[in-house]
Amino acid sequence: MLNLILPFLSGILPDVLKRVLPAEKMTEADRANLEQQLTLELMKADWKQVEAEYADRASARELGKADIAVGNAWTGIAAAVVRPLWGIGAFVLVAYSVVAQYTIAAPIQAIIESVLMFYFGGRVIEKIAPTISAVFKK
Repeated sequence: MLNLILPFLSGILPDVLKRVLPAEKMTEADRANLEQQLTLELMKADWKQVEAEYADRASARELGKADIAVGNAWTGIAAAVVRPLWGIGAFVLVAYSVVAQYTIAAPIQAIIESVLMFYFGGRVIEKIAPTISAVFKK
């Protein structure tokens, strides 16, 4: 890290000192001495701590990317609960209509049937697909 920063800083350090400390305030010898002292302080600095900070930031970014890819707790809960709630809700509505002898309107019945087929049919396919594929492989 020091190898990357030191040439850059040593290139701009004389210009900064000339602008901050004009010639009337400091002699050339004093300015050169100050430049040398600043360069030595830069070389003595603990650059391992700076490198560790950059590594921590990079790992935090990677962790953030992983969290975004997975989602937060609310999206995890919603993904896990939505399908069962719709399926069970539709099943309860159909059971209530049978028990109470209530006729469900055709469009609502079509929606409920599609929800039930999607939820329960999807679950059945997910569960028996490995068994069926194992049978056909033999």
